[in-house]
Amino acid sequence: MRIIFPCLLMLAACGGDGGNSLASGTDVAAGAAASTACTILTEADAEKALGHKVTRLPATGGPAGLDICQYGWEGERIAETGNVSVTVHPNPISDFRKSVAEAGMGVETVSGVGDDAFWAKEAGLYVGKSNRTAIYLIGGAGISDNRAAAVELARETARRL
Repeated sequence: MRIIFPCLLMLAACGGDGGNSLASGTDVAAGAAASTACTILTEADAEKALGHKVTRLPATGGPAGLDICQYGWEGERIAETGNVSVTVHPNPISDFRKSVAEAGMGVETVSGVGDDAFWAKEAGLYVGKSNRTAIYLIGGAGISDNRAAAVELARETARRL
């Protein structure tokens, strides 16, 4: 799975206008009152999606203070691993759709998830609900189709967004 996760998150957070599209204080306060990444993605959800017992992985959110929840598993061999994460942003999905398209990534609309959703092969599944966006990433041993796995997980969990 090829994911340009940290770079894309910074790109998405900054938007295409020199960083002026970051959430306002009001938007951040509204997002803080809503669900968090770990109420959207639970341990049980992660285990079902990955097909293994998982461990919650540390997610500090980095310098941007992103709301991230991630789980992973490791087998006995180095290639036997998997992880899943959800990152919640207090920005509308339209901001991300624009940023991802401007970065030259293909954007494929996904129906039946949230208010709006799209898949970008290089960046994951983006699900919008109200003025918030959750980014779903999943991959590892036993997952042959990252897109299908992310969409299935989002259909189970995006109602909590």
